[in-house]
Amino acid sequence: MREDTYVSAADLTASRPPPYKRTGLSDLIRNPNFIRIIAVIYIALFFTVQVQYTSEVTIVEDDTTSTTTTAVTRSVASFIAHQLQQIWSDIGNFTEGFVIAALIGIPFVIFVFWRGLNDQNKHGIPFYRNVIFIRDFTQVIFLILIIGGIYGLNQNLQENFQDSGLIVNFNVLSRNYSVAITEGPDYNEPIEWVEDIPLIGDSLSAYTAASTNTRALMTGLSNTLRAVIVALVITTILGVFLGIGLLSNNWLVRIVSSSYVEVFRNTPLLVQLFFVYSSIRLLLPTQPQDAIEFPGFIYVSARGVNYPKILTQDGFTLFISFAVVGFIGGVYLWRRRLKLMDQTGQPAYTLRYFLGSFLGLSAIGLLLATIINGFPLEAQEPILGRFNFERGVGALFTAEFVGLVVALVLYTAAFIADIVRAGIQSVPYGQIEAARAGGLSNNQTLQMIVLPQAMRLIIPPLTNQYLNLAKNSSLAIAIGYYDLFNVGTIAANQSGQVVVFFVVMLLTYLTISLIISAIMNFINQRLQLKER
Repeated sequence: MREDTYVSAADLTASRPPPYKRTGLSDLIRNPNFIRIIAVIYIALFFTVQVQYTSEVTIVEDDTTSTTTTAVTRSVASFIAHQLQQIWSDIGNFTEGFVIAALIGIPFVIFVFWRGLNDQNKHGIPFYRNVIFIRDFTQVIFLILIIGGIYGLNQNLQENFQDSGLIVNFNVLSRNYSVAITEGPDYNEPIEWVEDIPLIGDSLSAYTAASTNTRALMTGLSNTLRAVIVALVITTILGVFLGIGLLSNNWLVRIVSSSYVEVFRNTPLLVQLFFVYSSIRLLLPTQPQDAIEFPGFIYVSARGVNYPKILTQDGFTLFISFAVVGFIGGVYLWRRRLKLMDQTGQPAYTLRYFLGSFLGLSAIGLLLATIINGFPLEAQEPILGRFNFERGVGALFTAEFVGLVVALVLYTAAFIADIVRAGIQSVPYGQIEAARAGGLSNNQTLQMIVLPQAMRLIIPPLTNQYLNLAKNSSLAIAIGYYDLFNVGTIAANQSGQVVVFFVVMLLTYLTISLIISAIMNFINQRLQLKER
């Protein structure tokens, strides 16, 4: 028997080569994360490392030709592009980009083939049939296509800017914004605490000074977030009730819910937005003096909803501290009661314990704050002036804000209702019958049996509707609401720096969507069944 073979314990007559012993280096090379890190570093070096070379420029003036040689320092990618232009003067931007991308990918292609051939020698499997080789080679080709496409688009963009005389200048964000914004935080006030940020405070203070484009965009962002958050809460509640109504045994409730879903789901949001806003303007009193008054000093007119503004007093910190502790205690009791219900089968009464903790400690904090410093909250009532309600006194939901929120709620709730209906119908009917046989009422069956299981299927599509609502809020420009998109468009038209402001808006909406997605993914993971 040869020394380089060993006998298998399962079959004494079988022999095969000893197993390949991997070293730490081989495991590191086979790690996909290691390959990705090396790729990022190599690409970054390719576009950042500077190369000095000489460039000849031929100038023709009055039939006189002169050649000037200058020393130029550019990145490796720019150097290769310059050399390609010298060889092939008519090369296109995308061809140039793909050539540069191919040069970037050469080391990775060599590495992929080396690893594939190495595995072929060890295991006898042709490298072109190796799943690892096919995966790595496909990724390299995809990377080359992406880099080449982005490079070509970037070159076209720069050439178009040069031909049109446009210059992308992000310093425009520190220029003044000259249009009055009648809604949201006052952009004419600077953000003073930015100056205290170490290292970058002085640089950022130029952008967050009073009346700058950055401050105006922040006001627009505040208006966008306010509308999105309010609409998300209301549309969720309305959508859940409509979804339950679609499955109701009551004929009238079922028909009304179904008609609502069909109407609002099959008409464009922009049409609904104009309809709601026009209805507010036409049906409500146009003059503030004729505003409809509701209890609690709430006035509704075609200009919006004026309501008391809540101001905090000295004892507010003590009150809110007790309220926060009560909320945390309520969450703990909620989880504790659910665990106890799983162990003993007794009713959890989670809402009862949560409200008892939260409202009880809040009441104690309110009482102590009132005894020590007086009542911690004060309502500032709106005051009607000669022609309008006084600005800065009380609070206001403008007609544009109300119209946007109502349209977003009505439109999105129709989709959420159908999602809730599908989630409820996904629960096996046998479980509902078992709950009823166990003595549970219809409400208890819905709360304790149906909805907890349906939520696992409701959350993923519900996330898409939340993201759609956040992005659909940009339609506010159609009715003159000063959201992020409206303010950014005005600033872009004033400065001519369209690319700068649209990049800022794109990144901002992307961040909002990623935050919503992260929160919903966390909730989805918490609701999933825990497998053992």
